[in-house]
Amino acid sequence: MIKPNPIVLLISFSPWILFGVLAGPSQTQLELALLISLIASLVVGYKDLKKKMIVPTVTVIFFSISFVAIFFFHLYVIAPYLGMISNTVLTLISLGSLAAGMPWTSQYARLEVPEERWNDPGFIRINQVLTGFWGLLFLSGLIKSIYMFIYPGSLGIFGDAYIWISIIIGVVFTVKYPQYAKKRILNKSTGK
Repeated sequence: MIKPNPIVLLISFSPWILFGVLAGPSQTQLELALLISLIASLVVGYKDLKKKMIVPTVTVIFFSISFVAIFFFHLYVIAPYLGMISNTVLTLISLGSLAAGMPWTSQYARLEVPEERWNDPGFIRINQVLTGFWGLLFLSGLIKSIYMFIYPGSLGIFGDAYIWISIIIGVVFTVKYPQYAKKRILNKSTGK
């Protein structure tokens, strides 16, 4: 199995990262963050949108709807909920694609793995685990967002740093787990 490229993962999630970093308390900051994230989702996901990949498609839809709602319809009432909504969307991407039998990580893995390996049980299982792990990270982000909504500022710098911490954990797991799983599968087949 080819080692996953962490840069590709970071690039695919860059619109979400940008939104998390740029969205501020003012309406102008929120509008700008949504616009930049929407543009980034179109630029970063352009090729992947043609391939009908789950993450880029849902990302463009989310930022399009959010931008139109805020910028054109001035629905600022949703602004305090955007953190929870974005984490809900990311959780649903992961758990929904897993439940549908098409883990979103397999779409990226297929870019690096020969087609004859796509139906290999090890390949499928690794991607189920990876997608499930990301789903748990996003779910914990949702829980953090709800907690911070109820108790603003209670998590201090950890609340702000969570996006970076979870992305780093997710990328490291995505890079390391396939190697571990491949070794484990190999050891099972050789009886070690």
